[in-house]
Amino acid sequence: MRTLHCLLATVIVIGHAAALAQPSNFDGAWNVTLTCPPHNEDDEAKGYTHRFPGQVTNGQLRAVHGVEGEPGWHLLTGTIAPDGSATLRLEGIVNNPDHAINHAQRGKAYKYRVKALFEQSSGSGQRLTGRLCQFRFSR
Repeated sequence: MRTLHCLLATVIVIGHAAALAQPSNFDGAWNVTLTCPPHNEDDEAKGYTHRFPGQVTNGQLRAVHGVEGEPGWHLLTGTIAPDGSATLRLEGIVNNPDHAINHAQRGKAYKYRVKALFEQSSGSGQRLTGRLCQFRFSR
């Protein structure tokens, strides 16, 4: 009987995981453009624009700029809801202190959240804290 209960529990867990990993209308390749204008409040950080590829699989976005662990790298991840809304997370490593808030040292790790809205073939988003940065998404 115990074996049967374990088997049933395993089937339920696997079935639940499969239900969560469903294809979404946003699945596929995406192009990401991140634009951060100059930050002229206290530190005169220079602006920049990065373009990088992303992929959505089962509603999960993963987009990478640069080489993981190296200065200039950042990783954008998160779930896109069926209505296109998303709260994403960006993790990165400072490359050039002249472009970083408060002239953060090269190699310093940082992270922030991004509020985004996706449509069938495009989307937009904005950094939620710190300097104003805009995201554009296109297929």
